[in-house]
Amino acid sequence: MNTMWAVFKRVRVTCRSMLLGGLLFCSCNQDPIFYGISLEVEPVDPRLVGMPTRIVAVEDSLYVASKFSSAIHCYEGASGWKEVPKRPGGAILELAATETQLYALTGEPGSTALYALSVSDTNADWKQITSNYGNIQSIYGAGDRLFAGAMIDTSTFGMFYDNAGKLEALSGGSGFLQGAAVYAGTYYLAGTGIYSLEGTSLTLVSDTAGITVVGLLQVGDGILGVGDGKILYGPSGGFTVEDKGVTFTGALALWGKKGKEAKTLLLLGIQGSSTSTTHGYRELVLKEDSLDPGDMSLKTPGNNPEASSISNYDKYSSSLGKHPVMALFQAPDGILFAGTTKNGLWSYRNEQWNAEP
Repeated sequence: MNTMWAVFKRVRVTCRSMLLGGLLFCSCNQDPIFYGISLEVEPVDPRLVGMPTRIVAVEDSLYVASKFSSAIHCYEGASGWKEVPKRPGGAILELAATETQLYALTGEPGSTALYALSVSDTNADWKQITSNYGNIQSIYGAGDRLFAGAMIDTSTFGMFYDNAGKLEALSGGSGFLQGAAVYAGTYYLAGTGIYSLEGTSLTLVSDTAGITVVGLLQVGDGILGVGDGKILYGPSGGFTVEDKGVTFTGALALWGKKGKEAKTLLLLGIQGSSTSTTHGYRELVLKEDSLDPGDMSLKTPGNNPEASSISNYDKYSSSLGKHPVMALFQAPDGILFAGTTKNGLWSYRNEQWNAEP
């Protein structure tokens, strides 16, 4: 009898051990799932809904609007957001800025108007920029110059500049204007290729011929453009072109840990395929504020928190990483903002991306 009881106890202990081991095994296998869920960011309602315009700056103030709305919002750091009291009139399609002026393209596709506002003058009103073309489709500011792209006829785009309140044509450019930047006193425009401007004449940078450039930015000691999956940078000795195999949206921004201090990263908006859930942006490490030709590889945000604009990849992947990023800008106070295609304006606060409330 005692022998049978001993055998029963051994069997019971073995069963308990197997059950406990199974529970622990299942628990360990489930931990990554629960961990991932714990990092998901609870969404909030965005201050600006839909697709925001580009985020532009005049001195230390940022400006942005929801496309097809009538209000422009201004961010000034500690004082937060406020609505610009004077409106240009009509639905806002896009914003641009120079060193002293804020520009708004309004109306509807096919029938647009362009307005300028001196934001430093609290009594100033919006002034319309006159043009012989009623189909202005894009506007970009660089330095103290405003450039515009417009349809000349059913198949041809033209490039223009603001000449004391009137749009004047530039010669030599080709394609839809999708960027402007200035470096060492020379202006560069993005279209089908990158063009340098001298007087009112545009000259194609030969290394960039045939590439549809969708974004342009002055970075340290040169100019960087993106388009057709490629990064183009120069102009010293001509432009270098590198294929990155991603779809760039044209969103470009410089980033540094303290906002106004040295910029250590270039951020580049990307968009996945129509069925992809991988969007967001990528990072390019800078060396002393400039591009490093020895390291032009694109980094995924958060994979290396010590050298990234964010602290955690999983939080990014489950939030902003799900949305194509069409606009990027870091405010002087260090807050990083992003505009999405249809989910409003976002910001990176408290070590997580979420809609800007």
